[in-house]
Amino acid sequence: MRRLLSALLLTLVGTASAATLQLQPGQTGRLGEFTLTVLRVQDSRCRPDVQCIQAGELRASVLVRRGGRLALLHMTLPEPRVTSAIDGWYLPVRLQEATFERLPRLTFTDSQP
Repeated sequence: MRRLLSALLLTLVGTASAATLQLQPGQTGRLGEFTLTVLRVQDSRCRPDVQCIQAGELRASVLVRRGGRLALLHMTLPEPRVTSAIDGWYLPVRLQEATFERLPRLTFTDSQP
């Protein structure tokens, strides 16, 4: 019985789909139990149709709320870290991608890379 429960739990965990959220600077949205607000974006990435010496990066300042607690995250693309921990919080949120627009759409996810 215990093996059956363990196998069922692993199956359920393995099939859980990742949530994603797209936001532009100034927008707020929910990703699971977290509320994200994109406060500021600095984009120095090289556009796909241009040849550049450096690839550049996108930096975003994101206000994260969970219950009554607030935290300010500074996220970058490409981002080597998958998760963040702030004041004992485990934040399974990462910046996955961003479009190349005047106001880029940032895609956040709670999945592992």
